[in-house]
Amino acid sequence: MKVSSMPLAGDLDKLVNAVLSKAKEEAESIIAKAKDEAEKYIKSVVEESRRKAEKEASELIRKRRSEALSKRRSEVARARTDVTRELLGFKEKLIEGVVEEVKREVQAIVRTKEYEERLVDMIKEAVRVLGGGVVEVKLNKRDRGLGLDLTAIASELSQELGRPVELRLASEPGNFTGGLIAKSLEAGIEVDYTVEGILERKWKRLRSEVAKILFSES
Repeated sequence: MKVSSMPLAGDLDKLVNAVLSKAKEEAESIIAKAKDEAEKYIKSVVEESRRKAEKEASELIRKRRSEALSKRRSEVARARTDVTRELLGFKEKLIEGVVEEVKREVQAIVRTKEYEERLVDMIKEAVRVLGGGVVEVKLNKRDRGLGLDLTAIASELSQELGRPVELRLASEPGNFTGGLIAKSLEAGIEVDYTVEGILERKWKRLRSEVAKILFSES
């Protein structure tokens, strides 16, 4: 019995060893394949993660660059606006300075003999515009003291216009630098021949001319 069992035991050992060897080979093959697939998967995940990270980084960089460019454009636009505003303010001050100088010159002119003659001409012009009749003339306090002969002026205008003209000095003086305000008491129409009124009417053209002279190089 012992002799006959020896070959059987050996065969079993061989069979077991063969099975184990085959199983080991299969296991190693499976493990190797699994490792290979795992490495490939890991590589694909890493690559995908890298691409995703690069994409996100690129988008972030693009976004930051876009934000930076937008901010820069805004800053440049704001700076240009500020400079333009300051330049316009500077020009406006220069123009206002010229206008104030004109006013000072006018104030000096209204104290001359030539102004008295011009004031008479302005009264005549105002009456012509109103068409004659009874006209109230308002002068400032200083000009009321010039002693203008309104009766003589009215007589001259009556002959010129071919209709009666009566000039009446307003009861209250006007609050203006020079010139006059004339009002037809018949028609209720008033014309402004004050220095301020004349300057205001000519102001738009005057501003344009002053700006052209001051900033002709800009």
